[in-house]
Amino acid sequence: MDAASRLEINLVSGWMNAAGYAGYAPPVDSNITSPPVAFVTNPISFHSRTPAADCFCSPYPGGFLLHTGWPNPGFRKVLKQFSARWTRSEIPVWVHLLAEQPQELNRMVRTLEETEGVAVAEISLPPTARDEWMLQLAEAALGELPLVICVPLDQVTAAWVSGVVNLGISGLVISAPRGMIRNAAGSFSRGRMIGPGLFPQVLQALGCLRAYDIPLIAGCGVFDIKSMDTLLSAGATAVQLDAVLWRGWDNRNCS
Repeated sequence: MDAASRLEINLVSGWMNAAGYAGYAPPVDSNITSPPVAFVTNPISFHSRTPAADCFCSPYPGGFLLHTGWPNPGFRKVLKQFSARWTRSEIPVWVHLLAEQPQELNRMVRTLEETEGVAVAEISLPPTARDEWMLQLAEAALGELPLVICVPLDQVTAAWVSGVVNLGISGLVISAPRGMIRNAAGSFSRGRMIGPGLFPQVLQALGCLRAYDIPLIAGCGVFDIKSMDTLLSAGATAVQLDAVLWRGWDNRNCS
């Protein structure tokens, strides 16, 4: 597949949840009156994953760092337990896959192609992999489903981004970047940065990525309606909401 044969995403402008913030199947419970335009599952790996041994949530000015290890029961178990609910969903279901090995990723995507109710495969790539490995993983996920790749906010100018776009993917999600914070023991911990303090960078990243002329989803930094509307008016096809779905609009700490 190449850019000329790119599969289109059937998506209207609006909001959806970000992966990891609303479970494995609809409905999404939130304090927003307008319904979501799609549902994104929790991240799913080929094999089961346990929580990280050093899980933490640490606040910083403008947000917090979160580290979980993306625990999940593995692809087969998730499929067995939730695929029927995907089929019955009244909104499109995007299944979020953790890309680790090309062969495993290919097997998951081929299975999803035969699973009724799956609208899009959304992929997270390893945060520290080489560009060549990123491209191999993205290519392994191409097929009969629209493919959306998550680009961490701190990697929007990386060479691999243009590479995966040229493969013919269907869209990009600007996702949470990674950061580092000093913990109570005096050492440093790494995790995903979440919070409204990311919003100016998300808006700038959206402007950078618009040159690719594919659907863009702003996937972090949105904690109020004004920010969401600004991103949509600036060219985002949709906006993904993360921790605001857990804590409400005004509670931005980890307590």
